[in-house]
Order: sequence, then C-alpha cells, then structure tokens
Amino acid sequence: MKIADLPKEAKPREKALCFGIESLENHELLALLIGSGVKGQSAIEIAKSLLETFITLSFLANASIESLKKQKGLNKISALKLLAAFELHKRLLSQQNASDFPIVSSQQIFERFRYLEDYDYEVLILVMLNRKKEIVRERRKYQGTFESCSFDFKEIIGDLLDAKCSYFILVHNHPDGAKFPSQNDVISTVIIKDRLDEFGIKLLDHVIIYKNGYYSFFDHGHFKTK
Repeated sequence: MKIADLPKEAKPREKALCFGIESLENHELLALLIGSGVKGQSAIEIAKSLLETFITLSFLANASIESLKKQKGLNKISALKLLAAFELHKRLLSQQNASDFPIVSSQQIFERFRYLEDYDYEVLILVMLNRKKEIVRERRKYQGTFESCSFDFKEIIGDLLDAKCSYFILVHNHPDGAKFPSQNDVISTVIIKDRLDEFGIKLLDHVIIYKNGYYSFFDHGHFKTK
C-alpha cells in the first residue's frame, strides 16, 4: 500500500506534525528519512524490512553503506541520509558526554566514546587537547584495522599543530571484544608517541574500547607521566 493511500493519522509526516515527532515509531522515523518508496514497496515497507534485516537500531546505525544499498528499495542517496542521521546522533552523544572540565581520567574518555563498542569495524580517533587538557578538537583518522594502518605522520602532525594543542589522546575500538592491546597496538602507539614528542606534543593516553569496557595505556603503566 502506498503511503498516500493510508489514513491521515497513519502517515508519518502528518502524524509527526499533529502529534509531535516523538509519537512516531521506529519504522515511521526511518520512513521519513527514506522519503519515498519504489514500485510495489512504500517507504514504510522498506523501513520495516530494514528493521527485520538488521534486527536492532544499533546494528542498523553501524551498517556500512554497501550493506544498506543491497536492501531492496533503498538507493545510495537514501542510504546516505540514514547514515547521516545516525552519525549526527553519535556526535550528539559525544558532545553530551563532554564537559568544560579537563580530561583527568580514562573513564571520561570511555564515556565520551563508548558508542564505539557497537561498531563492527575498527576506528581510530585523534582527540586534541589544550594546555588545560580540555578537548579542543576530535578527528576520525582511520577506519579499518588499526594495527594494519599505514600512518601518515605528516597528516597527524598537521592536525595537532593546526589545533594548537599541547596534548592528544588516541582512541580506537576492538570489535572482536579483545580486552588487551595487541603487540602491533603497542608498537604503533610507541611510534606515534615518540614521533610527536619531537614536536613537543604529548600523548596522554591510548584508550581501547571493547564491549562493556576499555583498556587504558596510561592506567596500565605504559606512560610514566601524564
């Protein structure tokens, strides 16, 4: 059935305008983002199919654009709209977990980037701080496998210098649930730390996030001072 053929109170747009966006169910919110359906399948039906395929919103939020494009009725523009909405939500959560206070513990970093525990691929985030150890900028640097990344030190140094930061923190996740850094994690961290020491920019910590927990290089004695 086409959305146009539905009663007014069942149409996502009209329902949202009359009763508020919070009145919409998950599939109706997704249908608004999808916009329009395809021949033989409405936006609502496409949305319901997405939820059946990915089971939870969390899995859907971390889906790749390639997997979304494979869904019947969903083109790359609609897929990008969905990814954009979920990315805004993640950034909002990150900002809500922020404070005007200095970063003094790995727990603060964990709470800020805890959403990474649901990712099924590895992400490396560069967190830049001023002399007061307040976060001034964040930048996602790599996506894939952290230990296999070919680091562009010029790019990292450029980001840190551009932010006029004094300190930085590395954050990445372990989708496989590993609770300890791999040998390559340790080696990569040492290389980055030593390279940036030459520029007078100190690595405060490297926090690895896994499901329901995290590992802090500083807390485990990898760094002598903070």
